[in-house]
Amino acid sequence: MELSKPGFSVKDVTHVLITHYHIDHGAIAQEMKDKGAKLIVMENQKGHLNAQKQFIKPPRVFHEIKKEGNIVLPFEESRVFLKPLDINGEIIPTTGHSPDHVTLVLDEGTAFTGDLPLENASPEGSDAFKDWQRIHSMNATRIYPGHGSPYDLPLRT
Repeated sequence: MELSKPGFSVKDVTHVLITHYHIDHGAIAQEMKDKGAKLIVMENQKGHLNAQKQFIKPPRVFHEIKKEGNIVLPFEESRVFLKPLDINGEIIPTTGHSPDHVTLVLDEGTAFTGDLPLENASPEGSDAFKDWQRIHSMNATRIYPGHGSPYDLPLRT
């Protein structure tokens, strides 16, 4: 479903996956839950849902993410979980940015990488470098970062 289609409403969103729980990514999670979406929380994210609360000072408001109703998912079960949602792919840990960071890699070659450092900025041997190796091994060719425009990965032979 395309978010830009006429008639699309936030209430049409049934599930939400947050790449990581920094304030610029995870702050909307509870609001989406309140509108009826189910929050998918990967196993490495459980202890991080509200970690950014300490950085929010009045007049800003932090919407604490309730644990009730979340779908806590082990990585090895992500593909099976996503299939009935008509999503062919899997969610993988990509901790090169933060310990709670994940990436959704679709079988058709798209990867939603959140704030994973750019591949060319990831020193060999670093966690981010290893994350990119895995993303390449899954045949990702189109990257949707958390900030900035989508881009194509060069093909590896």
